[in-house]
Amino acid sequence: MPGWPRRMKAAAHRLLDPLIALPGDIAARRALAGLPDGTYRVPVDVPYVPQFASPEHIYAYIHEGFHGRDDPAWETFGAPDAETYDFWARRVCALACLKMAIMAFSPAWQPTLWNLVERGLAHNGYCAYEDGVLVDEGWFYPAIVALAREYGLQAVGQGYAAFHEICRLTRNGWLVAPSVTPELGEYGPLRRHGGHMVLVYGFTWRAGRCEHLLLHNPSGRFPDLQADAKIPAARFRRAYAHRLIAFRPDSR
Repeated sequence: MPGWPRRMKAAAHRLLDPLIALPGDIAARRALAGLPDGTYRVPVDVPYVPQFASPEHIYAYIHEGFHGRDDPAWETFGAPDAETYDFWARRVCALACLKMAIMAFSPAWQPTLWNLVERGLAHNGYCAYEDGVLVDEGWFYPAIVALAREYGLQAVGQGYAAFHEICRLTRNGWLVAPSVTPELGEYGPLRRHGGHMVLVYGFTWRAGRCEHLLLHNPSGRFPDLQADAKIPAARFRRAYAHRLIAFRPDSR
C-alpha cells in the first residue's frame, strides 16, 4: 500500500475507532459496575520479557542507532547471529507479549523469542518484504492464535475493542495485549497510532472507572516504563488503537 493511502487509513482509524468502540465501552463499564475501588490483577505471576536482549539499552536501540552486534547479551534472544537478532528484535513486541503469557500460564515452556519467530514464520505470520521492498506488515492474528495453541494457550482478538474491555478481560483472568503507539514507552507526546503491543495484567479502579493500567512494555525506554509500568488511563487512551489480543489457558 503506497504511503499516502496508508496514512489516510491510519487517520480514519484514529477518528472512527473510538466511536465504533463506544457501545462496547458502555457495556464493559456496566459489567464492571459495583466494583469496589482498588487494584485488580490477573492471579498469576507475569514475568517481564523485553523484546531487546538488554533492557538497559532500549533507549539507545530506538534513539541512538545502537546495533545488536554491540549488545553483549544478544545471544539470549536465540537468533543464529547478531544481524538476524537486530532485525527481528525490533519486530517482536507481539511475540514478547505472547512469551510473557506463556511464562505466566504455562511456565514449563521456556521458548526463546527466536523460537517464537521461527514458529510464527512457519505459520506465515509476518510479511517483512514485498517485491524486495521492506513493508513490515506486522504479525498476523491467525499466526498468533496458532502459536498460542502450541503452548497451551487460547488467544482471542478484538477489533474496535473498548478501553474498559481491557479491564473487563483482565478482571476475568485474561492477559491482554492491546495495540498502542510505541511512544507509550516514552515520557513525551503521543503522536502516532498503533504499531506496538504491551501486556496488561492489572488495573486500578476508582469511582466506577479505570484510573491506571498495570502493564509490561517490551520496548519501554526507561525502567519505570518497562516492567510493571503504571500508566494513567487518560494517557493510555490517547495511545490505544482499539485492537487487542487476549490470552488465557486453553481449556479444551
